[in-house]
Amino acid sequence: MSDSPFQVLVIDDEAVVRELTIRALDHEGFECSPAINGEQALKMLDMKDYDVVVTDLRMPNVHGHALAVDLLAREKRPLIYVVTGVVEPKLAKDLLTRGIDDVFFKPVDHEMLAVKIAARLELQSNRLASVT
Repeated sequence: MSDSPFQVLVIDDEAVVRELTIRALDHEGFECSPAINGEQALKMLDMKDYDVVVTDLRMPNVHGHALAVDLLAREKRPLIYVVTGVVEPKLAKDLLTRGIDDVFFKPVDHEMLAVKIAARLELQSNRLASVT
């Protein structure tokens, strides 16, 4: 990864899941910010650019699907990883077809999530470096 840590926004209304995700990502060298729901996340995303967003689907206020669709429409969009406790194949397929980066079903292997994100960011950085 680069000298400057990648910024990750972790959104989950379940504190335990949010903290486990942050701990795994911190271990990989990411700088994480927590959000407890989609509404808070949208406010944070309007104030700062994040490299990665990890979001739950079923949350109060703004549903994770609506949040992901909003992020996909942004000019500078982060990598988007959805984590959900409800196996919803149609919803997962819809999000993947729209362009999110991956879907994980709970219980999540947080280490694998962190490794996949790190690998994707490294690949993305290498592609950018080869273009410039």
